[in-house]
Amino acid sequence: MDSLEQVCCAQSPQSLHELSKALFAKTVTTPATCLPEDRVRDADVFEVTGVDYAGPLYLRDGTKAWIFLFTCTIYRLEHLERVNSLSTENFLDALRHFISRRGRPRIIYSDQGPNFRGADNLLSMVNWDKIQAECSTKRISWRFNPPAAPWWGGWWKRLVRLVMDLLKQSLERSSLNYEEMTTVLCECEAIRNARPISYSSDDKEGLIAITPDMFLKEIDDEKVPDLDQIYSSSSERRLKYRLRLRTELRERF
Repeated sequence: MDSLEQVCCAQSPQSLHELSKALFAKTVTTPATCLPEDRVRDADVFEVTGVDYAGPLYLRDGTKAWIFLFTCTIYRLEHLERVNSLSTENFLDALRHFISRRGRPRIIYSDQGPNFRGADNLLSMVNWDKIQAECSTKRISWRFNPPAAPWWGGWWKRLVRLVMDLLKQSLERSSLNYEEMTTVLCECEAIRNARPISYSSDDKEGLIAITPDMFLKEIDDEKVPDLDQIYSSSSERRLKYRLRLRTELRERF
């Protein structure tokens, strides 16, 4: 009897049973948890929004540009805003642009970035009693990811990587000026919002695939009285000058 037969014969039926269970056992899968309520409830477009930034991108004159990406949690729409820096002031400008074009969100999710924290701190100092007494604007609720938790916010952070990949494929090593970069970002936004988010049928007479841009509708609330209050109380002359230009433009129309 050779050594292999001796080993096999030495195994009892119970030992062989335990060995087969270990070799052919099925892997245990963790059941998927339910999605958060803000991702499945009925809401307006961009009512619940996640925001993050991507970059930098390099312009022709050697300056850098970053992109703030606003993502609708429910309809998966994307909105891109180009800025020259990641300061709180530039983010507030990007937020104004976003509200004017897409409507005012009620909830904004973001990480613990200093620019987002700075914007939340400024908004918390606004006199909301005065604003709500003069108009129907509702306060934006800011919700931050826990610190040192990069796995939070994946539903909008993974879109940042997809957008950057699309831009790298489009730009390659080209050097664009301000106007050209703005055009490329608008086209990138349109391409992303035209992507299918449902199954498409091969039947020509069947239902067409659903895309995020199908859910775009008229803007209900584009007013930014809270940001106006921040600008008017700012010590920077440039911000006050821009606020005065905006007021004069409204009066002309």
